[in-house]
Amino acid sequence: MKNILAGLFGILFLGSCSNTSYTIDPNGQLSKEEQAQFKYEIVRYFEKLPSEKVRHENKFDTLYNAYYQQKAKEARLLFYYKAPDSTEYFAITKLAPSLTIKRVATLGKLKKDNKGKITYYEEAARTWKMVEPELHKKTEVLFMDFIQGEDLSPYYTKNTGEDFYIEFPDDHTFYNTQTRKWETK
Repeated sequence: MKNILAGLFGILFLGSCSNTSYTIDPNGQLSKEEQAQFKYEIVRYFEKLPSEKVRHENKFDTLYNAYYQQKAKEARLLFYYKAPDSTEYFAITKLAPSLTIKRVATLGKLKKDNKGKITYYEEAARTWKMVEPELHKKTEVLFMDFIQGEDLSPYYTKNTGEDFYIEFPDDHTFYNTQTRKWETK
C-alpha cells in the first residue's frame, strides 16, 4: 500500500512540474529572409575582422559591407529562441580553419529596442572546431542549457577531460559585453 501511495504521489508530483518545451529550430520561427537579416545584424560581432588593418572601432564602416555580407551567407543559424522577455538567443556556426571541413559555434543572446537596434549583445560561449554532426549534437546540449539559464562551466575544457565542448570562456579568455568582443585577462 505504501508503494502504491508513493507511486501515485510521484506521478502527481511529476505531472505538476512545468514541462516547458522550447522551439529552437530557426526554420520554425524565422523566414529565410529573416534568418539572413539576423545573421547580417550580428556577423560583425562573431566573425573575424576583414584584415589586420581593420579595428573593432571601424568594423561597421560601409567599406566592409561586402566582406561581412559574404561571411553572413556562409554562416549557419543552427538554433534560435526568442524568450517571452524578447531576449533572442542564438547558436550560429562558421567555417573554421582545418584540413577537413569543420565549424565552430557561437552561443549568444541579444536584446533590441523598439526600432530593431541591438541594445545588448553577449556571446556566452564559443565551441571547439568540430565536424558537423558532432558540432550539431553538442551545440544543441549547450543551447538548451543556455536558454534555460543553466551554468555552462561543466562544459569548459578544464572540466570535460578529452570530450571537448567549449573553447572559451576559459581561465584566460572572457567576453566583454561593453566592447562586445572576446578579451584576455
